[in-house]
Amino acid sequence: MARRYLFAILAFAATIFTIGQVLALAMTLPGEPEIEGDVGVTHGHAVPSDEPLAAGRVVAVDHAAGRITLEFRPIPQLFLDGGTRVFHVREPASLQGLGPGDKVRFEVERDARTYTITRIRNSN
Repeated sequence: MARRYLFAILAFAATIFTIGQVLALAMTLPGEPEIEGDVGVTHGHAVPSDEPLAAGRVVAVDHAAGRITLEFRPIPQLFLDGGTRVFHVREPASLQGLGPGDKVRFEVERDARTYTITRIRNSN
């Protein structure tokens, strides 16, 4: 009798786990930038590309402070989870012409505690 209950509990747990994995792969967050051809996803894990540029979408630009807020995909090379973050920009002049909603490709450099964008370009 105990074996039957144990089997049922394990089958239920496996079903819930499988459904969770399928939903995690199928769903994207609202406004999440689409993956372009040079970055692939295999079984839910980001695969690093040969190109050092990451993909994202501009949320806000602060020209005076030389900062930009980006919604971006994970950058596994820098152990940086995807999401929304404010980045400092090494050359604030590179922010000219960028505005909320623009898709961008960018290169990030990691210092001890901060992430700085060293190169950014509009990919609309």
